[in-house]
Amino acid sequence: MPHIKIQQYPRRDDFLAADELFAPPRTALHPSRLSDAVKRAFERCLTDKTGTRITVHATPEELVERCIAHLTQRSDPILSPHFLAQCEIEEVFDLDAIAHEMQRHRMRIGLFYQYLLVELLRTRFRTVSDGKREGDVEFELTPPSFPRGVRIFMSVKKSSDTVGGQDVGGMIRRLESLALEDKNLTRPYLCVVCYATPSRGVITSYEHGRTMRRNRDGYPYSPNCEVWSPGFIFPYVTGLPAVHVYRAALHVVGEYLPFATLACRQACGRLLARRLAEMQLVGANGKIDPHAFLALVCEQRDNEIAVDDEHE
Repeated sequence: MPHIKIQQYPRRDDFLAADELFAPPRTALHPSRLSDAVKRAFERCLTDKTGTRITVHATPEELVERCIAHLTQRSDPILSPHFLAQCEIEEVFDLDAIAHEMQRHRMRIGLFYQYLLVELLRTRFRTVSDGKREGDVEFELTPPSFPRGVRIFMSVKKSSDTVGGQDVGGMIRRLESLALEDKNLTRPYLCVVCYATPSRGVITSYEHGRTMRRNRDGYPYSPNCEVWSPGFIFPYVTGLPAVHVYRAALHVVGEYLPFATLACRQACGRLLARRLAEMQLVGANGKIDPHAFLALVCEQRDNEIAVDDEHE
């Protein structure tokens, strides 16, 4: 990365941008506009890159086949047979499919937060666009106290746990490289890593919601990159506390991320038990035979062996 220069915008003594650059809106975002932004974000997180809506499996037959595929393709050859052999056969669906669906929803909700920040920013600022690579959104900020303005390059993360400690510096460098490569940049830039959910269940206050990540020696990874918490970003953009935004999403999340495995868990449990028996995976004790299950998840095929040979 080229040599990084300290961007020329008003700052505090701790390198953070001056507080007067980030005045919250005078009036809070209307509930209907907030609701519309939430729904648009959910719609976006349920479509692929071509705009096609992602297929959601909802019938017992579809859910059971998906569960079998997950058990076959994602099971550990040692731990999984040992665990499943101790479970009642009717419990296997609950223990695998429900947790797997929760994991898929966690991935979707991560995308939702990215799109939600884009949609909310568009309710306040004119020049807001989807970002590139590490960045998720870019927008122009022109506060009255600094008419030259600042261009924000923001990366939205679901939580502070999303980024491991060793990768923080790399993430910040990758984000700042977007600003350094922007040939149309006509104003100072500020890079922002935005966390959309509370850290360890605590929402930091608006006044303390902006920080700067530092290395072991106490120096900022970059003097041009800040970390914004939900206690700051949501009030700054909408004039509403973060919990108000979460509550608006909670009202409609079931329409977009329903837990189909919970809705028909009993029927799926019985159907999966029957399918596992048909696959000869159930032993005389009525539970998963660990050796039969091991053979299932370690099936070897000639074409796969050939592929492996080519890479040796």
